Amino acid sequence: MKKRHYKFTLVEMLTVIAIIGILAAIVTPVVIISRNRGQRSRAESDVTSIMAALKQLDADYNKVLSKDNKIGGVEVASEKISNEIATVDGEAYDALITELTAPKNSGLAAASVNKRKKVYLDPRKDFDPTKDYKDQKELLYRDPWGNPYKVLVKVKHDDKLQINGNKTIVGNFAVYSFGPDKTDDDGCNADKPICGSADCKHDDISSWAL
Repeated sequence: MKKRHYKFTLVEMLTVIAIIGILAAIVTPVVIISRNRGQRSRAESDVTSIMAALKQLDADYNKVLSKDNKIGGVEVASEKISNEIATVDGEAYDALITELTAPKNSGLAAASVNKRKKVYLDPRKDFDPTKDYKDQKELLYRDPWGNPYKVLVKVKHDDKLQINGNKTIVGNFAVYSFGPDKTDDDGCNADKPICGSADCKHDDISSWAL
């Protein structure tokens, strides 16, 4: 007796395809939302960790930058200092993170502040502290969207740090991520806007908003 092989009709195939499409339409947004929440959570965790490390460094040395505005032997460019606030980014940022995570790293020209070479921040997974940090920058602290975090330091060290020209916070430093849109909005976020816009859509993730 021959076995009969059932074949799907065109209508049945279209029905299955339609069901799959509906399920995909339902599941995809949920997956995206879950991923975005995870990325935001990681960015918030990084910002909190970097801030904690800076506070410990400041508690030990009463400063984050040296008198000549250097960190890890790298000077914060004069054009990056405005209204006594130093913007630590680029090479200076990488040197700062290395001085916090791997102060004995051979790539550091000198320990500008962390003279005792104390580890204040856990290195990223796979970062090798015995290798020059400049050859593994991608393993330094970057936000979930691939950008370095931005660090602001009050040079005068008077516990009054002005943010975005509109907000003054208590402290001598702050940290923020550019957020999902990868655009520097000076730390502004629509949930707690500081830009002064009535239609703020900024999405930065900042230490002062956590």
